[in-house]
Amino acid sequence: MNFEIQIAHRVAEIGQAEWDRLSAGRPFTSYQWYSFGEAVLADCLPIYIVLSNQGEAIARATFWLKRREPLPISSRPLRLFMEAVLRRWPLLMCQVPLTSLSGLTLPEPPVRASALKRIVQVAQEEARKHQASFLIFSYLEQVETEWEGWPQNYASMTTGGDPGTSMTIAWPDFESYLKHLSRKTQKNYRRNCRFAQDLGLEVKNHSTVPAVEEALRLIRNVEQRHNGPPNPWMRGMLEHAHRINAQWMTAEIKGQMAGCELVLGDGDTFFVTALGLDYQVPHTYFMLGYADIRWAIEAGAKCLRWGSGAYEAKQRLGFQLESNNAMLYLSQNPWLQRLGRWASDLERPSKREGAPS
Repeated sequence: MNFEIQIAHRVAEIGQAEWDRLSAGRPFTSYQWYSFGEAVLADCLPIYIVLSNQGEAIARATFWLKRREPLPISSRPLRLFMEAVLRRWPLLMCQVPLTSLSGLTLPEPPVRASALKRIVQVAQEEARKHQASFLIFSYLEQVETEWEGWPQNYASMTTGGDPGTSMTIAWPDFESYLKHLSRKTQKNYRRNCRFAQDLGLEVKNHSTVPAVEEALRLIRNVEQRHNGPPNPWMRGMLEHAHRINAQWMTAEIKGQMAGCELVLGDGDTFFVTALGLDYQVPHTYFMLGYADIRWAIEAGAKCLRWGSGAYEAKQRLGFQLESNNAMLYLSQNPWLQRLGRWASDLERPSKREGAPS
């Protein structure tokens, strides 16, 4: 099939109606979300590849050219080395901005294979043009890595070994949600609430983020606690959160922030990010978690995503593991491709637990 190809660097070049028509209501693919992503990722170059057939857009892939990326590599020396590589040769990543979701939007078979093949060809041309170190298709389901249309020379790996978590919301209110939990989990909930009350710990909701510096200090606490790389775009997420459906939650004792979380929504799906904690104050993590579950239910969400880490606690609360932590990658440089394969082999046996987010 002969596709018409458009390459854009801003969603405004494509237009909201055309963009949202192809997104078809999928979470975090809307025009508004990508406008937010462009504002936050101001130091990255978006590269949007749109395929059309007879004037109608039928496929899209959204890439970001990055010289910074919080790489999910457990080995600190290897991570520092890869960061140095990226400063010289950037990554070209296919993903939804600021999420752990794939940036591919493809038609159903039989057209899917030819559309995917053409997107990969154009993406490789863009990677060469911008001297990218690696072209990466991230956050794929394992079955997606086996689709017809992928070149055979792409290598695969699991992105850091830490899958995300999500919960399908099927309750009309928070009290109904609590009733579906096990008796032990309900008891833990009441106990955590009682301890928090005794401490004077209060969770508050805000429409904006008024104390960015204080929040960043708590967020860095969590990153350091779990040996995670700092997110270079966290400040931008906090400062631009007002552009989208967002809720800023703080846990406070006498006006002093002891914890924070940012809940971001697009359509009927929400995800939690920017977890910050003062580890001297117990029960804060759970109180924030209860609050964002309550808020998501009351806001009419159908799905809440919580990220990776703290799996046992999350599963008790009704979250399930996601399976989109596979990726395919290619480097035009044979030395870098071998380096990528070596890093993949090094990380594959890792079972580390990430920060609870």
